[in-house]
Amino acid sequence: MNIQEKVQASTAHTSECVPQQLIIGIGASAGGLEAFKTFFSHMPVDTEMAFVLVQHLAPDHTSLLSELVGRSTTMPVVDAADGMLVEPRHVYVIPPNATLCIVDGVLQVIKPAPARQFRFPIDTFFKSLAEDQGDCAVCVVLSGSGSDGSRGLRAIKEHGGLTLAQCGIDQVAMAGMPAAAAATGLVDEVLQVEKMPARLLSHYRHLQAAQDHKGPDGTRQDLAGHLRTITGLVMKEIGHDFAQYKEKTLVRRIQRRMQILQFDAVPAYIDHLRQEPAEAEHLFQEFLISVTEFFRDPQAFEALQREAIPNLLAGKGAADTIRVWVTACATGEEAYSIAILLREALEGVRAPPKVQIFATDIDERAMNAARAGRYAKPQ
Repeated sequence: MNIQEKVQASTAHTSECVPQQLIIGIGASAGGLEAFKTFFSHMPVDTEMAFVLVQHLAPDHTSLLSELVGRSTTMPVVDAADGMLVEPRHVYVIPPNATLCIVDGVLQVIKPAPARQFRFPIDTFFKSLAEDQGDCAVCVVLSGSGSDGSRGLRAIKEHGGLTLAQCGIDQVAMAGMPAAAAATGLVDEVLQVEKMPARLLSHYRHLQAAQDHKGPDGTRQDLAGHLRTITGLVMKEIGHDFAQYKEKTLVRRIQRRMQILQFDAVPAYIDHLRQEPAEAEHLFQEFLISVTEFFRDPQAFEALQREAIPNLLAGKGAADTIRVWVTACATGEEAYSIAILLREALEGVRAPPKVQIFATDIDERAMNAARAGRYAKPQ
């Protein structure tokens, strides 16, 4: 099988955030109507925010979601249409039997939707929102069954956005989609629906205030001079040294953590890091956010399949052992991708060599996922 057939193409578009507006992607499944209504009944209508609602809808039924949500807000609530520009103080609703994405602030509606087993509309929209809006993206996972949204929120966090999930009355994520989202360890806050609008308003105000500290690339210019101090505090508390890590990545990760905690000044965040040992762990996990997938770099895997593996197997027999070490394996997709290629290359070999694949990472959460070896179906 060709590598291009194994990997799904994804867009490379990413925008830097200038906080003229936030775009909030809100995902829910069956039973999410009450959560939508509660959210908008508490959401002021005069904000610089736009809202895109993605709900699991039966493909062959007419949706009344726009009409029903419209009773809870005076903002225009419309069915999303292909080519529609997303504007603040508007609510857009995914139509039935469609896949919804956003590129350059414009909605893309693709019909028909994939077959049910391949249909993850919330993940799909969240991923495109992350790539399009950067840290001006927000995802909200509301009630519903299944785990749709839990993969897409990883992209939101990776690109600097805010991630929220619904809880009941006790700050514990509700079952189903919110619980699956929270289980990733990547949800910034688990909140009651009625408290989410206030959190979004404060998040927007902080992004506006922080804009004066950012350069043309969207990163804070006042962070670079403090990296040695911050990485030293993480090293002291956690035992891992990030001093030689890519500076831009460190800046973006620290900047995002400051956004979540709403620290305007870097020295104030450093004081917090000194006074709260748990913050070093939070920042450590922020540094470790990984974006990986099966056959992520098609050209590299093509070369591995075409050149490296045949040379590796040449002259090897049943008495030989081939060992592969995958470093920084994250949640394991790369290690399993290499295993697939090796297994395919050994098909039909009468006396194949033994193969051992080792995979390591400093992120224990990611390693646990890799050990489990359970992944959602590709979208």
